[in-house]
Amino acid sequence: MIEKLVRLLSTLFATSFLLTLARLAGAGTGIILQILIARYYGAGVLGTYYLALSLAGILSIFMSMGYPWILAPIVAASEMEKPATVLADFLKLVRKDAVLLSVVFAVPAVLLIWLYPGAGLDQRLALLIGVATAPVYTAMRVCGSLANAMKFFRMANLPELLLRPVLTLMFVAAAIALAVQLNSVSIVAINFFIALALTIWMALFLSKNAAPGFAARSDGGQLSARETSKLRRLAVPMIFSTLFVNMFADVDILMIGLILPAEEAGIFGVAMKIAALLVFAVQITHQILLRDASNAHLNVDRQQMHQIMRKANLFTIGSSVASFVLMLVFGRFLLGLFGPEFQAAYFALLGLIVAQIIRAAAGPAIQILMITENQRTGIPVYICSGIVLLLSNLALVPAYKYEGAAAAVIITTLFWSLWLNYLVRRKTGYQVSVFR
Repeated sequence: MIEKLVRLLSTLFATSFLLTLARLAGAGTGIILQILIARYYGAGVLGTYYLALSLAGILSIFMSMGYPWILAPIVAASEMEKPATVLADFLKLVRKDAVLLSVVFAVPAVLLIWLYPGAGLDQRLALLIGVATAPVYTAMRVCGSLANAMKFFRMANLPELLLRPVLTLMFVAAAIALAVQLNSVSIVAINFFIALALTIWMALFLSKNAAPGFAARSDGGQLSARETSKLRRLAVPMIFSTLFVNMFADVDILMIGLILPAEEAGIFGVAMKIAALLVFAVQITHQILLRDASNAHLNVDRQQMHQIMRKANLFTIGSSVASFVLMLVFGRFLLGLFGPEFQAAYFALLGLIVAQIIRAAAGPAIQILMITENQRTGIPVYICSGIVLLLSNLALVPAYKYEGAAAAVIITTLFWSLWLNYLVRRKTGYQVSVFR
Protein backbone atom coordinates (compact mmCIF):
# COMPACT_ATOMS: atom_id res chain seq x y z
CA MET A 1 0.00 0.00 0.00
CA ILE A 2 2.82 2.43 0.91
CA GLU A 3 4.74 1.65 -2.28
CA LYS A 4 1.57 2.14 -4.33
CA LEU A 5 0.93 5.50 -2.67
CA VAL A 6 4.53 6.61 -3.26
CA ARG A 7 4.25 5.70 -6.96
CA LEU A 8 0.92 7.54 -7.17
CA LEU A 9 2.30 10.72 -5.62
CA SER A 10 5.49 10.54 -7.67
CA THR A 11 3.42 10.31 -10.85
CA LEU A 12 1.18 13.15 -9.68
CA PHE A 13 4.06 15.53 -8.99
CA ALA A 14 6.13 14.49 -12.01
CA THR A 15 3.18 14.98 -14.35
CA SER A 16 2.06 18.15 -12.58
CA PHE A 17 5.56 19.56 -12.88
CA LEU A 18 5.85 18.67 -16.57
CA LEU A 19 2.48 20.13 -17.48
CA THR A 20 3.07 23.18 -15.31
CA LEU A 21 6.28 23.79 -17.26
CA ALA A 22 4.31 23.39 -20.49
CA ARG A 23 1.74 25.86 -19.19
CA LEU A 24 4.46 28.30 -18.22
CA ALA A 25 5.99 27.95 -21.69
CA GLY A 26 2.56 28.54 -23.20
CA ALA A 27 2.04 31.43 -20.79
CA GLY A 28 5.34 32.95 -21.83
CA THR A 29 4.33 32.59 -25.46
CA GLY A 30 0.93 34.11 -24.69
CA ILE A 31 2.56 37.02 -22.92
CA ILE A 32 4.79 37.69 -25.91
CA LEU A 33 1.74 37.52 -28.18
CA GLN A 34 -0.17 39.97 -26.00
CA ILE A 35 2.83 42.28 -25.80
CA LEU A 36 3.01 42.36 -29.59
CA ILE A 37 -0.71 43.08 -29.86
CA ALA A 38 -0.50 45.85 -27.25
CA ARG A 39 2.67 47.39 -28.69
CA TYR A 40 1.74 47.28 -32.37
CA TYR A 41 -2.04 47.58 -32.29
CA GLY A 42 -2.87 49.18 -28.92
CA ALA A 43 -4.60 48.34 -25.65
CA GLY A 44 -8.02 48.70 -27.30
CA VAL A 45 -7.34 45.88 -29.78
CA LEU A 46 -5.94 43.75 -26.94
CA GLY A 47 -9.04 44.46 -24.86
CA THR A 48 -11.37 43.41 -27.69
CA TYR A 49 -9.24 40.28 -28.26
CA TYR A 50 -9.67 39.40 -24.58
CA LEU A 51 -13.41 39.99 -24.71
CA ALA A 52 -13.89 37.82 -27.82
CA LEU A 53 -11.89 34.90 -26.44
CA SER A 54 -13.52 35.22 -23.03
CA LEU A 55 -16.94 35.12 -24.68
CA ALA A 56 -15.94 32.02 -26.67
CA GLY A 57 -14.67 30.26 -23.55
CA ILE A 58 -17.73 31.06 -21.44
CA LEU A 59 -20.18 30.00 -24.17
CA SER A 60 -18.27 26.74 -24.59
CA ILE A 61 -18.85 25.93 -20.92
CA PHE A 62 -22.60 26.13 -21.46
CA MET A 63 -22.43 24.29 -24.79
CA SER A 64 -20.52 21.38 -23.24
CA MET A 65 -23.18 21.20 -20.47
CA GLY A 66 -20.66 20.16 -17.82
CA TYR A 67 -20.08 16.74 -19.45
CA PRO A 68 -16.26 17.02 -19.53
CA TRP A 69 -16.23 17.06 -15.72
CA ILE A 70 -17.98 13.70 -15.36
CA LEU A 71 -15.88 11.86 -17.94
CA ALA A 72 -13.26 10.78 -15.37
CA PRO A 73 -15.63 8.76 -13.13
CA ILE A 74 -17.40 7.31 -16.19
CA VAL A 75 -14.11 6.11 -17.66
CA ALA A 76 -13.04 4.75 -14.27
CA ALA A 77 -16.34 2.90 -13.83
CA SER A 78 -16.31 1.55 -17.40
CA GLU A 79 -12.80 0.15 -16.95
CA MET A 80 -13.81 -1.58 -13.72
CA GLU A 81 -17.04 -3.07 -15.13
CA LYS A 82 -15.82 -3.59 -18.71
CA PRO A 83 -18.98 -2.69 -20.67
CA ALA A 84 -17.57 -1.62 -24.03
CA THR A 85 -20.65 0.38 -25.03
CA VAL A 86 -21.10 2.56 -21.93
CA LEU A 87 -18.50 5.14 -22.86
CA ALA A 88 -19.50 5.14 -26.55
CA ASP A 89 -23.16 5.69 -25.71
CA PHE A 90 -22.25 8.50 -23.31
CA LEU A 91 -20.15 10.20 -25.99
CA LYS A 92 -23.10 9.99 -28.38
CA LEU A 93 -25.16 11.87 -25.81
CA VAL A 94 -22.41 14.47 -25.44
CA ARG A 95 -22.25 15.07 -29.19
CA LYS A 96 -26.03 15.34 -29.56
CA ASP A 97 -26.44 17.77 -26.67
CA ALA A 98 -23.42 19.83 -27.73
CA VAL A 99 -24.84 20.41 -31.21
CA LEU A 100 -28.22 21.40 -29.81
CA LEU A 101 -26.77 23.73 -27.18
CA SER A 102 -24.43 25.35 -29.70
CA VAL A 103 -27.49 26.55 -31.60
CA VAL A 104 -29.42 27.46 -28.44
CA PHE A 105 -26.66 29.73 -27.12
CA ALA A 106 -25.10 30.99 -30.36
CA VAL A 107 -28.27 32.45 -31.90
CA PRO A 108 -29.19 34.84 -29.04
CA ALA A 109 -25.49 35.72 -28.56
CA VAL A 110 -25.24 36.77 -32.21
CA LEU A 111 -28.39 38.87 -31.96
CA LEU A 112 -27.23 40.61 -28.78
CA ILE A 113 -23.83 41.41 -30.25
CA TRP A 114 -25.27 42.81 -33.46
CA LEU A 115 -27.93 44.88 -31.73
CA TYR A 116 -25.84 46.05 -28.76
CA PRO A 117 -25.60 49.86 -28.89
CA GLY A 118 -22.29 51.68 -28.89
CA ALA A 119 -20.05 48.88 -30.20
CA GLY A 120 -17.93 49.52 -33.28
CA LEU A 121 -17.97 47.29 -36.35
CA ASP A 122 -14.58 45.70 -35.59
CA GLN A 123 -15.65 44.89 -32.05
CA ARG A 124 -18.93 43.36 -33.25
CA LEU A 125 -17.19 41.21 -35.86
CA ALA A 126 -14.53 40.06 -33.41
CA LEU A 127 -17.18 39.05 -30.89
CA LEU A 128 -19.15 37.22 -33.60
CA ILE A 129 -16.07 35.19 -34.48
CA GLY A 130 -15.75 34.53 -30.76
CA VAL A 131 -19.24 33.03 -30.84
CA ALA A 132 -18.22 30.84 -33.81
CA THR A 133 -15.15 29.70 -31.85
CA ALA A 134 -17.25 28.50 -28.90
CA PRO A 135 -18.35 25.16 -30.48
CA VAL A 136 -14.72 24.47 -31.39
CA TYR A 137 -13.65 25.10 -27.80
CA THR A 138 -16.49 22.80 -26.71
CA ALA A 139 -15.11 19.92 -28.80
CA MET A 140 -11.58 20.63 -27.60
CA ARG A 141 -12.77 20.62 -24.00
CA VAL A 142 -14.47 17.23 -24.40
CA CYS A 143 -11.47 15.69 -26.16
CA GLY A 144 -9.11 17.07 -23.54
CA SER A 145 -11.16 15.75 -20.64
CA LEU A 146 -11.44 12.32 -22.24
CA ALA A 147 -7.69 12.20 -22.87
CA ASN A 148 -7.06 13.27 -19.27
CA ALA A 149 -9.42 10.58 -17.93
CA MET A 150 -7.57 7.96 -19.99
CA LYS A 151 -4.24 9.33 -18.69
CA PHE A 152 -3.07 10.74 -22.03
CA PHE A 153 -2.05 13.82 -20.06
CA ARG A 154 0.11 15.36 -22.76
CA MET A 155 -2.58 15.14 -25.43
CA ALA A 156 -5.11 16.42 -22.90
CA ASN A 157 -3.18 19.58 -22.14
CA LEU A 158 -0.45 20.43 -24.65
CA PRO A 159 -2.64 21.44 -27.64
CA GLU A 160 -4.53 24.02 -25.58
CA LEU A 161 -1.78 25.03 -23.16
CA LEU A 162 1.18 25.28 -25.52
CA LEU A 163 0.47 24.70 -29.20
CA ARG A 164 -2.42 27.15 -29.64
CA PRO A 165 -0.53 30.17 -28.21
CA VAL A 166 2.67 29.20 -30.04
CA LEU A 167 0.94 28.93 -33.41
CA THR A 168 -1.03 32.12 -32.87
CA LEU A 169 2.17 33.96 -31.98
CA MET A 170 3.84 32.66 -35.14
CA PHE A 171 1.05 34.02 -37.36
CA VAL A 172 0.93 37.42 -35.62
CA ALA A 173 4.72 37.75 -35.59
CA ALA A 174 4.85 36.88 -39.30
CA ALA A 175 2.21 39.52 -40.04
CA ILE A 176 4.21 42.14 -38.15
CA ALA A 177 7.44 41.13 -39.93
CA LEU A 178 5.70 41.41 -43.29
CA ALA A 179 4.08 44.74 -42.33
CA VAL A 180 0.60 43.23 -42.67
CA GLN A 181 -1.90 45.29 -40.70
CA LEU A 182 -4.00 43.19 -38.32
CA ASN A 183 -6.96 44.19 -36.20
CA SER A 184 -8.94 42.43 -33.49
CA VAL A 185 -11.10 40.69 -36.12
CA SER A 186 -8.19 39.07 -37.95
CA ILE A 187 -6.41 38.05 -34.74
CA VAL A 188 -9.53 36.37 -33.34
CA ALA A 189 -10.02 34.64 -36.73
CA ILE A 190 -6.46 33.30 -36.60
CA ASN A 191 -7.19 31.84 -33.19
CA PHE A 192 -10.39 30.21 -34.55
CA PHE A 193 -8.65 28.31 -37.35
CA ILE A 194 -5.78 27.18 -35.12
CA ALA A 195 -8.16 25.90 -32.45
CA LEU A 196 -10.17 24.05 -35.11
CA ALA A 197 -7.08 22.31 -36.50
CA LEU A 198 -5.86 21.26 -33.05
CA THR A 199 -9.29 19.93 -32.09
CA ILE A 200 -9.42 17.75 -35.21
CA TRP A 201 -5.96 16.42 -34.36
CA MET A 202 -7.01 15.56 -30.80
CA ALA A 203 -10.13 13.74 -32.02
CA LEU A 204 -8.11 11.71 -34.53
CA PHE A 205 -5.58 10.77 -31.85
CA LEU A 206 -8.28 9.56 -29.48
CA SER A 207 -10.03 7.56 -32.17
CA LYS A 208 -6.80 5.63 -32.79
CA ASN A 209 -5.25 5.38 -29.33
CA ALA A 210 -7.98 5.59 -26.70
CA ALA A 211 -9.81 2.76 -25.02
CA PRO A 212 -12.17 0.68 -27.21
CA GLY A 213 -15.16 2.53 -25.76
CA PHE A 214 -14.19 5.72 -27.59
CA ALA A 215 -14.67 4.26 -31.04
CA ALA A 216 -17.18 1.56 -30.12
CA ARG A 217 -20.61 1.73 -31.66
CA SER A 218 -23.23 -0.20 -29.73
CA ASP A 219 -25.71 -2.10 -31.93
CA GLY A 220 -28.52 0.38 -31.93
CA GLY A 221 -28.11 0.86 -28.19
CA GLN A 222 -28.48 4.13 -26.42
CA LEU A 223 -28.79 5.39 -22.90
CA SER A 224 -32.21 5.03 -21.34
CA ALA A 225 -34.23 8.10 -20.44
CA ARG A 226 -33.45 7.49 -16.77
CA GLU A 227 -29.71 7.14 -17.43
CA THR A 228 -29.71 10.24 -19.61
CA SER A 229 -31.55 12.24 -16.96
CA LYS A 230 -29.12 11.10 -14.27
CA LEU A 231 -26.08 12.05 -16.34
CA ARG A 232 -27.52 15.47 -17.10
CA ARG A 233 -28.29 16.06 -13.42
CA LEU A 234 -24.68 15.22 -12.61
CA ALA A 235 -23.25 17.35 -15.40
CA VAL A 236 -25.31 20.55 -15.36
CA PRO A 237 -24.09 21.76 -11.93
CA MET A 238 -20.54 21.55 -13.27
CA ILE A 239 -21.35 24.38 -15.71
CA PHE A 240 -21.38 26.77 -12.78
CA SER A 241 -18.38 25.23 -11.06
CA THR A 242 -16.33 25.30 -14.26
CA LEU A 243 -16.97 29.02 -14.59
CA PHE A 244 -15.22 29.43 -11.25
CA VAL A 245 -12.47 26.85 -11.76
CA ASN A 246 -11.40 27.38 -15.37
CA MET A 247 -13.17 30.52 -16.57
CA PHE A 248 -13.23 32.84 -13.58
CA ALA A 249 -10.79 35.24 -15.23
CA ASP A 250 -12.87 35.36 -18.41
CA VAL A 251 -16.10 35.96 -16.50
CA ASP A 252 -14.47 38.83 -14.63
CA ILE A 253 -12.93 40.33 -17.76
CA LEU A 254 -16.36 40.39 -19.43
CA MET A 255 -17.81 42.13 -16.37
CA ILE A 256 -14.98 44.67 -16.34
CA GLY A 257 -15.55 45.23 -20.06
CA LEU A 258 -19.07 46.40 -19.26
CA ILE A 259 -17.78 48.95 -16.73
CA LEU A 260 -14.50 50.22 -18.19
CA PRO A 261 -13.53 51.23 -21.76
CA ALA A 262 -11.85 48.58 -23.94
CA GLU A 263 -8.40 50.09 -23.33
CA GLU A 264 -8.70 49.92 -19.53
CA ALA A 265 -10.33 46.50 -19.71
CA GLY A 266 -7.29 45.39 -21.70
CA ILE A 267 -4.90 46.72 -19.05
CA PHE A 268 -6.72 44.91 -16.24
CA GLY A 269 -7.05 41.83 -18.46
CA VAL A 270 -3.28 41.60 -18.71
CA ALA A 271 -2.97 41.56 -14.92
CA MET A 272 -5.74 38.96 -14.64
CA LYS A 273 -4.20 36.70 -17.29
CA ILE A 274 -0.73 36.90 -15.76
CA ALA A 275 -2.06 36.03 -12.30
CA ALA A 276 -4.10 33.11 -13.60
CA LEU A 277 -1.23 31.71 -15.65
CA LEU A 278 1.42 31.99 -12.95
CA VAL A 279 -0.56 29.83 -10.54
CA PHE A 280 -1.81 27.35 -13.12
CA ALA A 281 -0.22 24.61 -11.00
CA VAL A 282 -3.37 24.81 -8.85
CA GLN A 283 -5.69 23.99 -11.73
CA ILE A 284 -3.50 21.38 -13.40
CA THR A 285 -2.82 19.52 -10.13
CA HIS A 286 -6.52 19.41 -9.28
CA GLN A 287 -7.23 18.15 -12.80
CA ILE A 288 -4.65 15.36 -12.61
CA LEU A 289 -5.71 14.08 -9.20
CA LEU A 290 -9.35 13.84 -10.33
CA ARG A 291 -9.00 10.31 -11.67
CA ASP A 292 -7.02 9.00 -8.68
CA ALA A 293 -9.38 10.69 -6.24
CA SER A 294 -12.27 9.01 -8.07
CA ASN A 295 -10.61 5.63 -7.59
CA ALA A 296 -9.94 6.32 -3.91
CA HIS A 297 -13.57 7.26 -3.38
CA LEU A 298 -14.87 4.20 -5.26
CA ASN A 299 -12.59 1.99 -3.15
CA VAL A 300 -13.69 3.76 0.06
CA ASP A 301 -10.02 4.44 0.84
CA ARG A 302 -10.24 7.56 3.00
CA GLN A 303 -6.58 7.37 4.01
CA GLN A 304 -5.44 7.47 0.41
CA MET A 305 -7.84 10.36 -0.29
CA HIS A 306 -6.41 12.26 2.68
CA GLN A 307 -2.85 11.74 1.47
CA ILE A 308 -3.71 12.87 -2.06
CA MET A 309 -5.35 16.05 -0.76
CA ARG A 310 -2.54 16.89 1.65
CA LYS A 311 0.26 16.51 -0.89
CA ALA A 312 -1.67 18.33 -3.59
CA ASN A 313 -2.38 21.28 -1.28
CA LEU A 314 1.26 21.50 -0.29
CA PHE A 315 2.30 21.65 -3.94
CA THR A 316 -0.32 24.19 -5.03
CA ILE A 317 0.11 26.56 -2.07
CA GLY A 318 3.90 26.50 -2.46
CA SER A 319 3.74 27.32 -6.16
CA SER A 320 1.21 30.11 -5.55
CA VAL A 321 3.30 31.78 -2.84
CA ALA A 322 6.35 31.54 -5.09
CA SER A 323 4.36 33.30 -7.82
CA PHE A 324 3.49 36.14 -5.44
CA VAL A 325 7.15 36.66 -4.51
CA LEU A 326 8.13 36.57 -8.17
CA MET A 327 5.60 39.23 -9.13
CA LEU A 328 6.40 41.34 -6.09
CA VAL A 329 9.90 41.72 -7.51
CA PHE A 330 9.32 41.60 -11.26
CA GLY A 331 5.62 42.39 -11.72
CA ARG A 332 6.04 46.07 -12.54
CA PHE A 333 8.72 45.27 -15.10
CA LEU A 334 6.59 42.55 -16.69
CA LEU A 335 3.57 44.85 -17.01
CA GLY A 336 5.80 47.55 -18.46
CA LEU A 337 6.67 45.26 -21.37
CA PHE A 338 3.13 45.77 -22.66
CA GLY A 339 3.51 49.54 -22.47
CA PRO A 340 4.00 52.18 -19.75
CA GLU A 341 0.24 52.50 -19.18
CA PHE A 342 0.00 48.84 -18.12
CA GLN A 343 2.15 49.42 -15.00
CA ALA A 344 -0.89 51.06 -13.41
CA ALA A 345 -2.18 47.51 -12.75
CA TYR A 346 0.82 46.45 -10.60
CA PHE A 347 -0.98 46.42 -7.24
CA ALA A 348 -3.99 44.81 -8.89
CA LEU A 349 -1.71 42.02 -10.12
CA LEU A 350 -0.44 41.35 -6.59
CA GLY A 351 -4.00 41.33 -5.27
CA LEU A 352 -5.08 38.84 -7.92
CA ILE A 353 -2.30 36.44 -6.94
CA VAL A 354 -3.41 36.73 -3.31
CA ALA A 355 -6.80 35.53 -4.50
CA GLN A 356 -5.13 32.57 -6.19
CA ILE A 357 -3.31 31.68 -2.96
CA ILE A 358 -6.70 31.58 -1.23
CA ARG A 359 -7.96 29.29 -3.97
CA ALA A 360 -4.96 26.97 -3.55
CA ALA A 361 -5.48 26.82 0.21
CA ALA A 362 -9.13 25.87 -0.36
CA GLY A 363 -8.10 22.65 -2.09
CA PRO A 364 -10.05 20.73 -4.75
CA ALA A 365 -13.44 21.17 -3.07
CA ILE A 366 -15.32 21.44 -6.36
CA GLN A 367 -13.74 18.24 -7.68
CA ILE A 368 -14.58 16.30 -4.52
CA LEU A 369 -18.20 17.40 -4.66
CA MET A 370 -18.29 16.16 -8.24
CA ILE A 371 -16.81 12.67 -7.73
CA THR A 372 -19.04 12.12 -4.68
CA GLU A 373 -22.09 13.14 -6.77
CA ASN A 374 -22.80 16.21 -4.63
CA GLN A 375 -22.45 18.74 -7.44
CA ARG A 376 -25.93 20.15 -7.05
CA THR A 377 -25.22 21.34 -3.52
CA GLY A 378 -22.72 23.78 -4.98
CA ILE A 379 -25.13 25.54 -7.33
CA PRO A 380 -26.26 28.16 -4.75
CA VAL A 381 -22.59 28.87 -4.03
CA TYR A 382 -21.76 29.57 -7.67
CA ILE A 383 -24.84 31.69 -8.30
CA CYS A 384 -24.31 33.75 -5.15
CA SER A 385 -20.61 34.09 -5.93
CA GLY A 386 -21.40 35.45 -9.39
CA ILE A 387 -23.70 38.00 -7.77
CA VAL A 388 -21.01 38.90 -5.22
CA LEU A 389 -18.45 39.39 -8.00
CA LEU A 390 -20.79 41.57 -10.05
CA LEU A 391 -21.85 43.71 -7.09
CA SER A 392 -18.27 44.05 -5.87
CA ASN A 393 -17.13 45.16 -9.30
CA LEU A 394 -19.96 47.67 -9.61
CA ALA A 395 -19.19 49.06 -6.16
CA LEU A 396 -15.38 49.15 -6.33
CA VAL A 397 -14.27 49.47 -9.97
CA PRO A 398 -15.72 52.94 -10.75
CA ALA A 399 -13.95 54.44 -7.73
CA TYR A 400 -10.76 52.36 -7.50
CA LYS A 401 -10.41 50.95 -11.02
CA TYR A 402 -7.82 48.16 -11.18
CA GLU A 403 -7.29 47.82 -7.43
CA GLY A 404 -11.06 47.77 -6.94
CA ALA A 405 -11.38 44.99 -9.52
CA ALA A 406 -8.69 42.96 -7.74
CA ALA A 407 -10.40 43.50 -4.39
CA ALA A 408 -13.65 42.20 -5.89
CA VAL A 409 -11.85 39.02 -6.97
CA ILE A 410 -10.37 38.51 -3.48
CA ILE A 411 -13.75 39.00 -1.82
CA THR A 412 -15.46 36.58 -4.20
CA THR A 413 -12.74 33.91 -3.98
CA LEU A 414 -12.79 33.92 -0.20
CA PHE A 415 -16.58 33.80 -0.23
CA TRP A 416 -16.97 30.72 -2.42
CA SER A 417 -13.90 28.91 -1.06
CA LEU A 418 -15.12 28.97 2.54
CA TRP A 419 -18.68 28.04 1.62
CA LEU A 420 -17.62 25.12 -0.61
CA ASN A 421 -15.29 23.71 2.02
CA TYR A 422 -18.08 23.78 4.54
CA LEU A 423 -20.26 21.83 2.10
CA VAL A 424 -17.54 19.25 1.43
CA ARG A 425 -17.03 18.57 5.14
CA ARG A 426 -20.76 18.32 5.79
CA LYS A 427 -21.61 16.17 2.75
CA THR A 428 -18.56 13.89 2.47
CA GLY A 429 -16.53 14.17 5.64
CA TYR A 430 -13.37 14.81 3.59
CA GLN A 431 -10.97 17.54 4.68
CA VAL A 432 -9.67 18.93 1.38
CA SER A 433 -8.21 22.29 2.42
CA VAL A 434 -6.16 24.05 5.04
CA PHE A 435 -9.32 25.74 6.30
CA ARG A 436 -10.80 24.28 9.49
